Amino acid sequence: MASTFMLIVLTGISIFFLIRSALIMFGYLKEPILRTFEEYGPQEKLYLPLLPILAWSSAVALAASLWATRFPNLSFTLSILGVLLLLAAGLGYNNREWLEKYHFKLLKLPTWYHELRDRTTRYERRRIAYMWLHLPFRARLTYNSSNRLFFIWADFIIMGTVREEEPTGDDEPYFFEGR
Repeated sequence: MASTFMLIVLTGISIFFLIRSALIMFGYLKEPILRTFEEYGPQEKLYLPLLPILAWSSAVALAASLWATRFPNLSFTLSILGVLLLLAAGLGYNNREWLEKYHFKLLKLPTWYHELRDRTTRYERRRIAYMWLHLPFRARLTYNSSNRLFFIWADFIIMGTVREEEPTGDDEPYFFEGR
């Protein structure tokens, strides 16, 4: 009885996170990617949506193999598939620098992420990520579902960062009348 309950919980969690990873990959959930922009460090860490998809697919396959124990051939096949997917995800997480070179050539999703990286600096992306934290829940839902509205909002954030990023020298105002 307890093992069946644990199997139900494992399967439910695996399916939930697989759906979440798919929503991120197809651009309907932006927050996890925006959270990666908040990180400081010498080099920006790219978000690779294929890695969580592989990891959670392996968990779903392993859970499905436990459900299919009445059919030994199917259970064995699902177990092997789950282990292979888990190994692929582990190799990807351990060789992240190598994978970053080839990942976006093979997988162009989410499109809004690539467009935002092409048209903004790291500083602007960080500001967008921090401003995302201040948005109300309904605004986040709106921007998650519409890339066009998200980019309009992001453009307003970028325009707000332009004044802060410009060096002024000896505390001179930006707009000054002749001397």
